[in-house]
Amino acid sequence: MGKRKSPNKDHKFCPYCGGLTERYLTVKEVAELTSTSPNTWRKYIRERSIEYVKIMGNTRIPYSSIKSIIEIVPAINTTTIDRIESI
Repeated sequence: MGKRKSPNKDHKFCPYCGGLTERYLTVKEVAELTSTSPNTWRKYIRERSIEYVKIMGNTRIPYSSIKSIIEIVPAINTTTIDRIESI
């Protein structure tokens, strides 16, 4: 039996079994999660503007990549609302 290859350091693998430890989503799942079109995510993949992997010929996007490109916008507080209404 041949020597087992070490996992790719770019992705998160279990050091014991070699299985994936990060959640990888399909293009359709990412589109549903972000309320966008699957074509938007295919464009990002085609332009190489988002990290993705091929698992047995299927394209998957790591959940960490999605989290890193989504901008978190804080909620508007009541002071801001009051200021807008006074204008």
